[in-house]
Amino acid sequence: MSATWKAPAEMIERMESVIEKYHMPRMTNVSVALALTDAKPFSKNRLNLGTVKKFTDFHKIWQKEPADFCITLPMVVWQDVLQDQQQEALLDIHLTRIEPVYEPEVAIENGKKKVIKDEFGRVKFTDTIKEDKDGNPKWQILPLDLLVTARNVRRFGLWFDDLIELKDAVDSAEELKDAVDSAEPA
Repeated sequence: MSATWKAPAEMIERMESVIEKYHMPRMTNVSVALALTDAKPFSKNRLNLGTVKKFTDFHKIWQKEPADFCITLPMVVWQDVLQDQQQEALLDIHLTRIEPVYEPEVAIENGKKKVIKDEFGRVKFTDTIKEDKDGNPKWQILPLDLLVTARNVRRFGLWFDDLIELKDAVDSAEELKDAVDSAEPA
């Protein structure tokens, strides 16, 4: 099992700077802790990006300064693998995953509320953030998917090899599509 410890003050300041630059006012009422681990920098030849976890109310009672979430990063990745801009991109991709839970759009049908879905069956959401029984906003952790990655790439570009491979695949697919389109008879 990996050892884990609180990140040094300068790393926490960098995270707070990334929050201020790219995640405000969305994250105004969210507290994020930052930790390091001695986990391996690569797993199955892929960069270990670390994790994001949400603290439960039970976990918060043991904290001196309660935090809502904790980002845990492999120390070797932070110190030896990534450059300054890449470090900020890594912090950003995890901060992007921390998202409020929004109220779904509803319509009244036959006296009952019905959640509205789009043509693909996805729930449509309002801009209203759900609240818990005490009136606090609800938060969730989004998966590290293409939507989160796209938001991160818009801010930091292609900052690690997997993203460059994805771009190459998209470019190849575009070239293939263009070749097929130009080969079709008019």
